[in-house]
Amino acid sequence: MTGPLEIYRKLPKTNCGRCPQKSCIAFSAAFLRGEAVLDDCPFLTEETRNRLSRIRPKDWRTELVERLKEEVKRLDLRKIAPSIGAETAGDTIRITCLGNDYFIDEDGEIKTSGHINPYIKILLLHYIRTAGRGRPTGKWVSFSELKSGMIKEQSFKRDCEEPLKELFEKDPVFVETLLLRMGAERIEFESADYAYLFNPLPRIPTLILYRKGEAGSLKILFDRITDSFLDVESIIFLMEGIIHILSNALSHRGR
Repeated sequence: MTGPLEIYRKLPKTNCGRCPQKSCIAFSAAFLRGEAVLDDCPFLTEETRNRLSRIRPKDWRTELVERLKEEVKRLDLRKIAPSIGAETAGDTIRITCLGNDYFIDEDGEIKTSGHINPYIKILLLHYIRTAGRGRPTGKWVSFSELKSGMIKEQSFKRDCEEPLKELFEKDPVFVETLLLRMGAERIEFESADYAYLFNPLPRIPTLILYRKGEAGSLKILFDRITDSFLDVESIIFLMEGIIHILSNALSHRGR
């Protein structure tokens, strides 16, 4: 069985930062998990690319999508649509996610005008099957204040807030452009140089606050009601996906 080290030996081993992963060994592991593609590395030779393309990564995401679809099949989508901020559209419901409209039918099949990656499928199906209730309260809380948030607080800082801060430090204007494209709105906020109100999903209001400078910081706040619609692990998954989109766009810019 091919492992990360076997993949790593075929890479440039420069940790150049040109791909969304933090190092070549991280790229190797992500490739085997189906979370990175060969095109992410700009320095692979044609020979190496051909050899690595024969490896078939095990994609855990496909299995998860099928399990979630089975759970969604047991729901009355038209009944839960109003509570999750979806709209009925014929035999489907429509959900806006990251600025794009997606149509989900009673079998859990998802359609949109463009390509749908596994991350979006998992996110939408999990959001639907949770079938949360309630309206945003307008009260902002930190991740640790959400249900079970303290348990995952360090993971959230390491995998979400810190990487997003690094992206802002690299190019805040470009990051802002991408966030606005995904439906975010720039607002004024007293303690931040950059502040964005963002609804990645209808009932998941998110506030991104970035303060620049040597003592800069980045905080991601959520509406008090958020944990009624996604558990904390799913919230981390949501934010990691957004960061991956931003990081991937930043690393491919100018190629």
